[in-house]
Amino acid sequence: MLGISFIFGSWRMALVVGFIALLAWWKMGRKELFLILGGGLFSLAAVILKIVIGRPRPAVNLVQILSLEQGNGFPSGHAISAILILGLTAYLCWISIENRTARMVILVVLVLLILLIGISRVYLGVHWPSDVIGGYLIGGTLLILLIWMYRYWKAPKSTGK
Repeated sequence: MLGISFIFGSWRMALVVGFIALLAWWKMGRKELFLILGGGLFSLAAVILKIVIGRPRPAVNLVQILSLEQGNGFPSGHAISAILILGLTAYLCWISIENRTARMVILVVLVLLILLIGISRVYLGVHWPSDVIGGYLIGGTLLILLIWMYRYWKAPKSTGK
């Protein structure tokens, strides 16, 4: 649980975003690069929401804390980032990978990673389950918005003639 949480935390998440963005650019194109980078920027919404909402993390007298974290707890930034970045990756795999078996294996792995990230945050005692669920809902809403923007951007434009 520490490992999964570690990989998707702070500056390491930026490396994950960068790697996936470069892979998307290499395999698909520039618009997909910007889509993933946009997801990384949208995930910063968690920082603003944590400040505005100000809900504290679980206290040591209420839960066993296995990893110390600073700052407020709601929403889970890990959950928002997981839904946005891994969700965008899943979407791009869904629309671009023709081999059905490969596509399904990749999608199952990505969904399991998203779920494991949320579970790890609660297991480590750094978030309440509602923090993670809230992060998933906020991230999911931003994911839908980004996919909508991407589809609009990719749609053929009429010339008006």
